[in-house]
Amino acid sequence: MIHRRLWVLLLFACLFSKGAVPQTVPAAPSAVWKPPGKFAASPPPAGFITAIDPDKTYSLAELIDIGERNNPDTRIVWERAMQEAAQRGIARSALYPLVTTSVLLEGSRDRILINSIFIQQDVALIQPTISLSYTIFDFGERASQIEAAEANLLAADFAFNETHEQIIYEVSAGYYQLISAQGEISAAEATLTNAQTVQNAAEERLKNGVATLPDVLEARASTAQAAYDLETARGAERLARGNLAGVLGISPAIAVHVRPLRETALPSVLEQSVTDAIQRSFGQRPELLEQQARIRAAEADIKGARSRYYPSLTFSGSADYQGLFGKQEGSPSAQSSGATWRAQMNLSWTLFDGGRRRNDLDRAESAKREAQAQLNGLQNQAAVDVWNAYSDVETAVAQQKAAAALLDAADRSYEAATEAYGYGVRSLIDVVAAQRALAQARTAQVVAQARVLTAVTNFAFQTGDLLRSRAAGGKP
Repeated sequence: MIHRRLWVLLLFACLFSKGAVPQTVPAAPSAVWKPPGKFAASPPPAGFITAIDPDKTYSLAELIDIGERNNPDTRIVWERAMQEAAQRGIARSALYPLVTTSVLLEGSRDRILINSIFIQQDVALIQPTISLSYTIFDFGERASQIEAAEANLLAADFAFNETHEQIIYEVSAGYYQLISAQGEISAAEATLTNAQTVQNAAEERLKNGVATLPDVLEARASTAQAAYDLETARGAERLARGNLAGVLGISPAIAVHVRPLRETALPSVLEQSVTDAIQRSFGQRPELLEQQARIRAAEADIKGARSRYYPSLTFSGSADYQGLFGKQEGSPSAQSSGATWRAQMNLSWTLFDGGRRRNDLDRAESAKREAQAQLNGLQNQAAVDVWNAYSDVETAVAQQKAAAALLDAADRSYEAATEAYGYGVRSLIDVVAAQRALAQARTAQVVAQARVLTAVTNFAFQTGDLLRSRAAGGKP
């Protein structure tokens, strides 16, 4: 009767447990599968995203801090580092003994044959047990596992820094792209104002009979082109704002106010050689340091593979307390209790394994050579990246100086052409040409300034200085 009730209870639990609901499949090849409601996307919890103040004008450092807090990539690599730290703890746990406890409850009813009669026998056992096992010596296998785990943790930490450096660079690049787009809007607005001034002057001269209709039409076309260029600049600004919002981990619909380009100081000229910059990058770039940690992990793996050629000595033991009760049909019941224990030392040495240890060692040594080759490849790429970034900075600085001179010359040319047109010694075509040259010079000046800022940031990114300067600023 008891057994029947137990089976009914187990069947009831299986039928009404959550795990008993089968997973569905799409109804047909042409039908879209709808996931259950529990898999519906949910918004992040409150406090998960740093809020943006719509009335505040943010500096680059403040936006970098927001990006590091909001960007999910930082949380991903942080969790990976936490997993490697836990793995190190798992490896270190092998240095300590393993202690377990259990309680055995056992009951049985049998019919045993005594002489020529089957007699019913009931036996019950209760046995609490505590066991201990410990590896006394293993010729460095556990130590190599700990060393590998620590190296992998170090690599994960450098990967964490690499992600932060990437976010700092992306926020900086997005920031400079946005202020450059805003600067181009200001330049386009100034160009439109100049075009409207020239158009008004041409129309006034037409009324006075000192200008021709083609001159007015040319001026109107120039004004329309300036308006078109202004809308193009505004569209580029909206795209730049969306790109920056994506890096910051916020909605593009949230307005982020930044300082204009004219309030951003340009960096000084590089005061270091490209050779020094390349050598410094070898000791600072997080991906190179991460790969060096991977090499350490491979070396520890080699030590572990070699340790398996030697024996290991382990100790194991257990102590328990047994309580026994028994009764046979036609006889009085009996019971007994008492403590028992056992202990053993085990020396284990693999003498033959079909080449498994040899192949394991070959694999570990090959993995180290692979990691070293990867480091060499990363160093070569780093040297190229630093060289290109250094050259880009030099080019950007030279272009910025040329753009400043171009803007000054174009501005003087436009003023002179406008003044001469007023005296009737220059044609409207000359004025429009000077106006277009001034518009191009304004845009070139804005682009050149932003390019200097972006190039210097990229140089710091390629050398690893970007992360070091960020850490020196006391920011998380």
